[in-house]
Amino acid sequence: MLPPVLAAVLAATIGAPMIPTGPALPPAPPTAIRSVPDEPGAFVLPEAEVYQAVVADLDGDGAREIVRLVAGERTAIEAEAWGEERGEWALLGQIEVAPPAPVGGAGVINYAGAPVRLIVRHAGGRDLVTVVRQPVFREPDLDAECCLLIGDLRLDDRLRLIDLVDPAFSVEAVFAIDMDGDGIDELVTTRSLPPLGDISFPTQANVYRWTGDDFSPPVTTRIQVGSGDLPFVLGDSDGGPGDELGVITRLSTGRLYRIALRPGDALDTEDAGIAATDARAVPIGDGRGIAVLERAGTVTVHEWPAGGLGVQVGSAIVPDGAIIGTVTVGIEDRLMVRQPTPEALHALLLPDLTFTRARGITRSPAAAAFAFGPIAPYVGLVPGGGPDGKEQIIFEGQVMPVDTFDDAPFPPGGTAFVPAMAGAQPIGLAGREPWLVLLHTRLSAAPLDPAGGLLAPPLAAPASAISLVPYAQFVGQPEEDSGQLEPPVVDAIPLDERGTLAVGADGFTVRLEAPAGSRVYLAEPDPSVVASIDVVPDSGSLDLRILPQPVASVGRQRVSLAVVSPGGRSYLATWDVRLLTEAPSIDASVSTPLGSGALVEGRAAPYATVTVGGTAVPVDEEGRFAASVDVPPWPTDVVIAATDPVGNVGTFSVSAVGFFDYRALPWIPIVVVLVAVAGIVLYLRVPHLRPQPRAAGDDSELEEVEPD
Repeated sequence: MLPPVLAAVLAATIGAPMIPTGPALPPAPPTAIRSVPDEPGAFVLPEAEVYQAVVADLDGDGAREIVRLVAGERTAIEAEAWGEERGEWALLGQIEVAPPAPVGGAGVINYAGAPVRLIVRHAGGRDLVTVVRQPVFREPDLDAECCLLIGDLRLDDRLRLIDLVDPAFSVEAVFAIDMDGDGIDELVTTRSLPPLGDISFPTQANVYRWTGDDFSPPVTTRIQVGSGDLPFVLGDSDGGPGDELGVITRLSTGRLYRIALRPGDALDTEDAGIAATDARAVPIGDGRGIAVLERAGTVTVHEWPAGGLGVQVGSAIVPDGAIIGTVTVGIEDRLMVRQPTPEALHALLLPDLTFTRARGITRSPAAAAFAFGPIAPYVGLVPGGGPDGKEQIIFEGQVMPVDTFDDAPFPPGGTAFVPAMAGAQPIGLAGREPWLVLLHTRLSAAPLDPAGGLLAPPLAAPASAISLVPYAQFVGQPEEDSGQLEPPVVDAIPLDERGTLAVGADGFTVRLEAPAGSRVYLAEPDPSVVASIDVVPDSGSLDLRILPQPVASVGRQRVSLAVVSPGGRSYLATWDVRLLTEAPSIDASVSTPLGSGALVEGRAAPYATVTVGGTAVPVDEEGRFAASVDVPPWPTDVVIAATDPVGNVGTFSVSAVGFFDYRALPWIPIVVVLVAVAGIVLYLRVPHLRPQPRAAGDDSELEEVEPD
C-alpha cells in the first residue's frame, strides 16, 4: 500500500494538465446502434490462416509491403508479399518456406511444428525480410534438433528465398540489431547451456555480420549471465554508437545485465547492480540511460555509461506498473507506464519522472466496455512508429502522440481517440497513403517484434486475418455510441424493461449487419472466454444462432458478442438471457368469502401468463395473482395454468366450494363441543333409581344368631 502522503500526491497529479488532447467524445446516447457502420476505406486481405506478419519495403520503392506467413497444404507454411500497385493492393508473390511433414520420420528433415520466424533487418537504409527456420532432423540412432536455417526474401519478378548462412546448431532466440551504429543490423543468436539458471553454465551467443550479399561466419561469445534467460533488445542505453541487448536473470538472481558489442564482434556483459522485472533504454537530456521497473511498483531512471556504474536520476511509484515505451511530445521525452488498477497510462517526464507534470491517459468508452469482454483492446507500440517514424503508442482506444495532417483537428503531439482494436494488433504502416495494417487474432500474446526474439513454433488463431485501414480514417474516428451494439434478435421474447430475453432450448438468432470481413466473437458463460468465431461474409449480413448454456433447467445467464470491423472498430452486444426448458412453477390456495364464489390466490413465475379456471388473470412483478371463481356449494376442482413465453405449460389444481366453504370450519373443536353437548343431553335424559319412602313402624330388627 502507498504511504498516505504519496498516495495523495499521486491522486492529485494524475489529473494535472500534461499534453494537449483531441476533441472529447460526446456523452454516450441512451440507445445503442443496431448495426456496425460501413467502412468504405478498410478491407481484409483474402482469408488465410495467418501465423505472422511484418511490414517492410521489400522491393526498395519507398513504400512498405506486407509479408505474411500463412498455412499452406497440409502442414506447409507459405510466405506471401502484398503491395500497392496503381492504388490497389495485390499479391506480388508467394513461396513455400516450410514444406509439409514428410512421410516417415527417420532420416528426413521435418518442418512440422518447427520454429519459423520473420525478422525485419535494416542495411544502409534498405529493409530486408529474413526468414529464420529451425527444422528437426531425426536419424534412427540420433535424436537431435537441427538445423538453424537463415534466408532472405527477395522480391523482383517473383518472390524468392535466398539462403544466407550454412546450417548451424539450433538456437533459442534471434535478433536483428545494429550493435556498432553503422546503420547495418547484425544478426545475434543465443543458445542456453544446461543446466538452466546456473551462472556457471552461461548462454552462448553468435554474432553474424552482414557483408552486403550474405553473412560472414559467426563470432561466438559465452555470456556470463546464467543459462536459460532470454535476452531482449534494450536499445541505446550508454550513449555510444549502436544499441545493446539486455538480460534479466529471472531464473536466478533477477539482476539486469547489458550486452554490448566490442571490437572483434565479441560481446561484453555489464552488471547494472539492480534487481529488475523490466528495462528500456531512454533519453536523458542530450544523453542516454535506462528506465528500470523494479519490484513493489517502483520505476527508476539511471545514467549508465559504458564500463561505468549506474546512477539513479529519477524515480516514481506506479503500482503494478508496466513499461510500454517512450514518446516525444514537443521537446519533452516521456516514459509511458501502464497502471492496471485503475486502468490508465501515465506519461512521466524524463529523466526525473516528475508526477506533478503528468496525468493519466484513460481508455476510451468503447475500450472500457470490453473490460470483461471476450477479447481485449490493444495496448502497446505501433511497430515502426507513426507516419513520421517516431514511436507511437496505442492505449485502449487512444493514440499518442498524434501525427497530424494539415487539416486534422488534433493538436501536434496530443492524444486522439481511435478504434479500440479489441482482438487486433497493429503490424505497422504500409503503402503510400499510408495504411495501418492490423492482424486480427484472439491470442493474448504480445505482437510479433520485427526485431526478433524467441524462436518458437508459430501459432495461428482461428479466423485470424490481415486488414488495412487508411491511417487518416483511423485517427479521430472511434466507435459510434461508445461501442454499444443492439442487433435485432429472433426467437427471443423480452421479459422486462431491463431487456431480459426468454429463450427455449433451441436458442435464438442474432441478425448482424457489419462490414464484410468483420470478426464476430461469441463468449462463453464466462465472458472472458471465446466460445466461437465467425466472419461476416461479402453480403455484410450474418445470422448467428446462439444456444444458451444448459447451466440449469431454468437459468439466467449473460450472453456477450463482440464484433470487430476491418478498421479495428470494436462493438459489444450483451443480453441477459433466461433459459426456459421446464414448466413454470405454481403455488396457490383457495378461500370462500361468505356468500360469494371461491377466491383463488397464488404465485407463479412473473414472466408467465396465468389462467384460473380457463380465464386469464393479471400477474404482478413478483408473480402474484388472485381471481374469483363461481363454483357450486360442493367441492369442485379449479385448474390453474401458467404458460411461459416459449410455450412451456404448468398446471395446478385446487378444490373450491361456493357460497360457504364448510371445509374451512374448525371441525375438531366443533366435534369436541358437539360430543360434550350430546353427553350432557344424554346424561340429563337417562332415568335414575330412587329408594321408596317408609311408613312408621316399618323398621325391622335384626335377629341375633347364637353361635353353636
